[in-house]
Order: sequence, then structure tokens, then C-alpha cells
Amino acid sequence: MLRTELQEYGGLFNLLSNQQDRIMARQNDDVLSINDEIELQTSTVSELRTQREAVVRSLGERVQAARPDRMADLIPHFPEVARPLAEALVKDINHMVRRIRQKARQNHLLLSRAMELTEETLRMLQPENFTRTYKRDGKIAPGRRPVVANRYQAVG
Repeated sequence: MLRTELQEYGGLFNLLSNQQDRIMARQNDDVLSINDEIELQTSTVSELRTQREAVVRSLGERVQAARPDRMADLIPHFPEVARPLAEALVKDINHMVRRIRQKARQNHLLLSRAMELTEETLRMLQPENFTRTYKRDGKIAPGRRPVVANRYQAVG
């Protein structure tokens, strides 16, 4: 189970890396399509983690581990020859989770910044579409409909 989980985490990391590449290359349609793949892979990883946690909890209770929900507390109960492999897999999974969080955070920041820049640009080009007024209760008042210039008016 640990090997499969690690493999799926690797797949998620690769998808996040591809997403970052597409963000940097400003391939908007590709960013949107890879988001669906990321959601599917995240769901797969989550299911695997839930299954692994259930197995660890069950084994932990069976061997009466101090903390039956922690894999690290189960490793001493493994056969001597299997311990190094289990320890390496747990270490690799933890490392991969840290890398995934970092990559996801980077992608989130890149996307947020891209949205800010787009909004700033639109505010400069069409300020009338971003004017907001507020009602007495603090809610945004329904504004007037934005003035949409006819493309032929611009030509003259």
C-alpha cells in the first residue's frame, strides 16, 4: 500500500509541475484542463491514504501499539528484513507530501498574481466596469449596466 501511495503522490507532483509550466507559458486552456486531472489525482491519493490509515489503525490495534494510528509505531513490529523498506517508504511519502504542498502553494501564488494583473489591466482599460457603490447596510449596490462600446463606434 505504501508503494502505491508513493507512486500516486509522484503522479500528483508531476501534474502540479505540468500545471506550473503551463501557468508560466500562459497556456490558459491547458491550465484549466490539467486542473481536472489534478482533482482526479487528489481524489485517488486521498482514497489511498484513507485505506492505508485504516490498515495501519487495524494493525496497530492488533499489535497493541502505543499509538495505533501511526505507521512509525508499527515499524518495530515488522520483520527485521522489512523494516528498512517500510522506513524508507514512510520517509519518501513524507518528503513527497512536503514537495506537493510547496508546489501547490507556488501554483496558487502564480495564479493569484495572474488574476491580480488581469484585474488591474481591466480596471485601467475599462474603469466604468469596476466602479462599486455600497448600500447603507454595507452590501454592494446593484450598479448600472456596463457601457459596452460597439466595435464600429471605435472605428468612427
